[in-house]
Amino acid sequence: MISITAVLWGILAIVLKYALQRFSGNTIIWFRFTFSFILLAAYYSLHRPQYFDIFKNPPVLGIIAGVAVGGNYLGFTTGVALTSPSNTQILIQIAPLLVAVFGVVYFKERLTILQKSGFLLAAAGFVLFYRDQLHNLVISSQQYTLGNLWIIFGAIAWAIFAICQKYLVRFWAPQQTNLLIYLVAAMVFSPLAVFHEFQALTLADWLTLIFLGANTLVAYGTLGEALKLLPANQVSAIIVLNPLITLVVAGVLSVQKLPWLSSESITLLGYAGALLLLAGVGLVVKKA
Repeated sequence: MISITAVLWGILAIVLKYALQRFSGNTIIWFRFTFSFILLAAYYSLHRPQYFDIFKNPPVLGIIAGVAVGGNYLGFTTGVALTSPSNTQILIQIAPLLVAVFGVVYFKERLTILQKSGFLLAAAGFVLFYRDQLHNLVISSQQYTLGNLWIIFGAIAWAIFAICQKYLVRFWAPQQTNLLIYLVAAMVFSPLAVFHEFQALTLADWLTLIFLGANTLVAYGTLGEALKLLPANQVSAIIVLNPLITLVVAGVLSVQKLPWLSSESITLLGYAGALLLLAGVGLVVKKA
């Protein structure tokens, strides 16, 4: 389940970069959540109508999770728009680190030596990667910094969502909580979507939007199932693979000289920093 999530999220940033040439970020986010909710609601209205019981007395954590995942989408999408798919996927890995920090602060969990080493590795990798990007930018440093701030905002929002979802699946079925989460997020972005962008869409436009909507439905569906079957740290460990998938796919596509996908400005030092960051995250989320 979590491997499916990793692959879908690995190519997500690249497809988003393409979609942002045609649609605003808020429109894309609204469509993804609305599409996912409609399909999920249609399926369960026929097969498991009892899933809609969650709307009779919606759990507060479910509403918070819906707002949080919307914030994650906003930060991630804006980060892709302002920087690059690979940069966004690498820096969003701050999210599982934040989940670990929350566990230490709130649940009074103790870090092992390996986990503490992981934080140091991740910090060193972040500094190396950030330094490399600042010296090899194809965009302004102000735009890059702003994009990274949005990515960090998205990481914080995802950490809040993950913690809420892990608690919710103790009492509700994963897809049942997703019904509530998708509806809340869709309602939050409804006033922000630019609906005239749906006029005169080409087949490629529709296919792109449908893929992004299906990506949300399938990726978060399998994530919810994985959180039910595995400890959160094991789930996070596999999600760390996302940036590697993005780097490979972006590298292959950059050879095609696509006008909407600029070449990655990552040197050997930057790749070393990225690998250190990912290795550090992997150690932090590793089960003691």
